[in-house]
Amino acid sequence: LWKSNGCTSALLLRLMRDVVSGLVHLHELGIIHRDIKPQNVLISKGKTLCAKLSDMGISKRLPADMSSLGQRATGHGSSGWQAPEQLLHGRQTRAVDMFSLGCVFFFCVTGGRHPFGDRFERDANIIRNQVDLFLVEHIPEALDLISRLLQPDPQLRPKALQVLHHPFFWNSAMRLSFLHDTSDRVELEDREANSDILTALESVAPIAVGTKWDEKMDIAFINDIGRYRRYKYDSVRHLLRVMRNKLNHYRELPAEIQGLLGTVPDGFDEYFSSRFPRLLIEVYKVVCKYCRTEEWFQK
Repeated sequence: LWKSNGCTSALLLRLMRDVVSGLVHLHELGIIHRDIKPQNVLISKGKTLCAKLSDMGISKRLPADMSSLGQRATGHGSSGWQAPEQLLHGRQTRAVDMFSLGCVFFFCVTGGRHPFGDRFERDANIIRNQVDLFLVEHIPEALDLISRLLQPDPQLRPKALQVLHHPFFWNSAMRLSFLHDTSDRVELEDREANSDILTALESVAPIAVGTKWDEKMDIAFINDIGRYRRYKYDSVRHLLRVMRNKLNHYRELPAEIQGLLGTVPDGFDEYFSSRFPRLLIEVYKVVCKYCRTEEWFQK
């Protein structure tokens, strides 16, 4: 279920995504599960493994045209896996499931650990928002998603459908496609002075690419890209342009450069993501803020 580098395998990601799909279906029906925990996720073995949510014992259907259950709703889930508003007997919305899902995701990614500590201190830590996500920091997409799900304010947590489309679940082809499309999109901004999206994109450069991204590349690769144009090695936009151009012209690259980059999409994605692990999620956050509604990114 885990790769040698500690990242989640494709199988584990698919099982986690199955859980989200089940939650999307429940929420579309107006049902709040209210007791999401590892013990209530069943693995079904058929032609392929799949995960299913179970134990709907305290689930509740929302009253018509209402987004929350009444204050007198009975049953509050399992200790250590409840949202703070459940523990405090507050207003319960679909967001209580999203908080529990964040705990389950952390459990899956870390092989059984909990973001709020040992069993007997979890509820108190949830109420105080004493969370420790150190064990998932090596997977930036997981860190971003889980931290959003564990927001103490229920209104700040993503909806189930948004989780389903988060970059944490993207395969290599989707990751490269997104970065390619982002490069195309930001090139349109060249004609505009003081572009908000370009300013935001370059503001995350220290986190996304470091001070000089050429220093993290093979010399042969840098020499190859330098034959065609000059690049700013501290620019996110320029790194995206390099990735887009090499992807577009991969078959025309010298065999040596193809060997460095690996096969498309998996090897190519690994070459850049291993050197710039935060590039995808930082670019994603910028695009979400400035281009979320654009047809360009609806896929």
